[in-house]
Amino acid sequence: MRTGFVRRQRRYPDDGGVVALSTSWLPGEFADAAPELVESAPLPKMTFGLVEERVGRRTVRRSDVVSLRPVPAGDAELLGVEVGAPALVMANRYWDADGAVTEYATDFLGPGRHLSAEYDLP
Repeated sequence: MRTGFVRRQRRYPDDGGVVALSTSWLPGEFADAAPELVESAPLPKMTFGLVEERVGRRTVRRSDVVSLRPVPAGDAELLGVEVGAPALVMANRYWDADGAVTEYATDFLGPGRHLSAEYDLP
C-alpha cells in the first residue's frame, strides 16, 4: 500500500498556446486502486469520478481559491513563461462525506488566459 501523496500533472494546450497546467495531489493509497492517477493521460471520469468508482470515496464538497502567484521553477517551462512570472492560479480542495480531503489541485493558467464561470440561476 502506498503512503504519502501521489502527484498527477496535466498540460492543456490549444492553438493559442498553453491553456492551463493542472497538478493534483491525492492520497497515495488511491493509486493502489486507480494506477491511472500517476499518469498524465486524460481520465474518462475526471479525477474525482475515478476516485469514487475505484476507491469508494465520493466527493461532496469543494473549495476554490483564485489568486495571482509566481510560477514555480518546475512549472515555468511547461507554461512557456519565466520562473517567477505572475500567473492566475485556481487552487481546489475536495472533501468526502467524512470530511477527509480526497484531492488538492492547482491550475496555473497560461499567459493571456482568463478565468470564467457560467451558472444557471434558480
